[in-house]
Amino acid sequence: MTTIKGTIEHIEYRDMAGHKKKVVTLVPDHRQRAFVEFRGFMMDELAPYKENDEIQVSVVLEGKISKNSGIQYNNLVAKEVKAC
Repeated sequence: MTTIKGTIEHIEYRDMAGHKKKVVTLVPDHRQRAFVEFRGFMMDELAPYKENDEIQVSVVLEGKISKNSGIQYNNLVAKEVKAC
């Protein structure tokens, strides 16, 4: 597991064919962005946080290949979150 610390820039709710998640744009510094997916019970863990809050997120890397297009994706999936 990897840990990322940063400021929440944006929280977006997505429902893609019944797969519900929240995607957080996290800014570890002013030049980078990390897009972290919160799925299942982790969406509830994210509830106390809002834009501009400083958080620390433990993530796992989840790589996939689209069955339809063959495009390769790397996703950062949240496993733990806490305030900094």
